[in-house]
Amino acid sequence: MSDYVSFSSFQLLVGSNLPTKDFLESVFESNLINMEYEGAWHRIECEIIEDRFYWFYSNFGKVMPHRNIIIDTSTQQELQNPRTEEQIEPNDQFFAVYDSEASIFYISNLKKKSFITSFLKDFSDQEIFIKNIYKSIDEFLGIIKSLENIKFTGERDLFSRDGDLFTPLKNIFGYGEPEVFSIEAKYCTPMKDTLKREILRLAGYQGSGDLKTLVCIGKDEQGFETVFNTNNFINKISIQLQKDSQSLFLPEEVKEQVVKKLKEILHV
Repeated sequence: MSDYVSFSSFQLLVGSNLPTKDFLESVFESNLINMEYEGAWHRIECEIIEDRFYWFYSNFGKVMPHRNIIIDTSTQQELQNPRTEEQIEPNDQFFAVYDSEASIFYISNLKKKSFITSFLKDFSDQEIFIKNIYKSIDEFLGIIKSLENIKFTGERDLFSRDGDLFTPLKNIFGYGEPEVFSIEAKYCTPMKDTLKREILRLAGYQGSGDLKTLVCIGKDEQGFETVFNTNNFINKISIQLQKDSQSLFLPEEVKEQVVKKLKEILHV
């Protein structure tokens, strides 16, 4: 019988900004880390995949509760517990993966947000925040005070419009309309009504399928970077896997399947 591992999407901030590549590498280049948090002992494995996905896996357990006896289910007899009070059974699992191109942090257990925040704090002298992602463009525009970055991709069909803002791109290099195009613009400009209207227009193109992707990054009134990504309306992704003979997921299979699914969903 198959089971599921589900990941919820969040935004990761270091200080008031998205994590830098240097920060991510300092964290996820670590091969094996042991960490105690709130009575649980975690054995943590990290990996960088394709210079884009930052993988985190913790196999953990607690010393307590600990009984002096165990029950043999085949004989119904009580036996002395061979595990000492200094030993643990790492029978729980926790997975996370950060996609640096989409700026999304996927976490498999919402109850472990404080744990992974504590883990990441060891690699920076700045505050670590794991925040919810805004799901509507109106909500996003209502919170940000300045625009920092906007990026979108489209396909050839968009050039069929007359008098559209994409018309100048039709034959920019003299070789006809491109099959696919991607535009990224970086700013540091206050949000004004005219700018909001243009972003809403782009969001409309994405909603109608004319744009494949639309990513905006702005700063709120506290100076925190905030991301809106039209591909991220999927709040949760699940992967179906078989558990092993110890009733645990094989971390290599989880890693392989979640990266594969993110590539399929996000097309980034």
